Amino acid sequence: MRAHREGILRFASLMVLRPAARRAAELARENPGLGVGLHLELCADAPERAGLRYFFSPRARRAVEGEIRSQIEALLSLGVKPTHVDGHINVHVHPVIFPTLCRLAREYAIPRVRLPSGELSASLAAAPGDPKLPRALLAGVFAAMGAWVRGSSRGLQVPRTWGLLRSGLMSEDYVLGLLRRLPPGDTELYFHPHCDPATAVEDSATPNHQSHSELATLLSPRVRAAIQEAGVELVSPQTQAAAG
Repeated sequence: MRAHREGILRFASLMVLRPAARRAAELARENPGLGVGLHLELCADAPERAGLRYFFSPRARRAVEGEIRSQIEALLSLGVKPTHVDGHINVHVHPVIFPTLCRLAREYAIPRVRLPSGELSASLAAAPGDPKLPRALLAGVFAAMGAWVRGSSRGLQVPRTWGLLRSGLMSEDYVLGLLRRLPPGDTELYFHPHCDPATAVEDSATPNHQSHSELATLLSPRVRAAIQEAGVELVSPQTQAAAG
């Protein structure tokens, strides 16, 4: 809420299976200027194992639609009309999952889905000292999956999405570097902000990617000034709806 009220945050994602979901939904309803979407949860960790399961287990594949639908319905039952849908650990980009997710997004009139893409060159330029090979491999995997599944997203908004390659490390300086390299069109920058200063990080990711450093970035006057100077418009739920 601080990042929205005092900073540049315009959208957030909610995990409906977690104990704090009801309180999170109350906060969402109290802040109608904040767009809230579904953070689809199909695995808690180890996305590689989950990915293999969805490829090779007919039972797991049959359960995908029902699980996605139940989480969308759970968010609606909390009084939140989702503005978008994305996924925990980005497992929703899996070729077995993404087409079903997009079909249900259209059914429930959810306008936007996340498909991480186009980040590598900007990331390498904004943080040249970071190890390059891990970022290149991760970007390559998601580029391949994105090319495989993108056709399923017809009729939906699929903005360029950055944040995957430095998850938990979206520091003020790094984001200022990204802002200098924004191409035309919509770009989503995503964060995992944390309120505890003990989680502040600059050069190594936290186990759950949550960082007080990212909250500081969202609240940064320097970042806000850079956005204004570059003529970048912060997309709101209202402008997203108009674009749709």
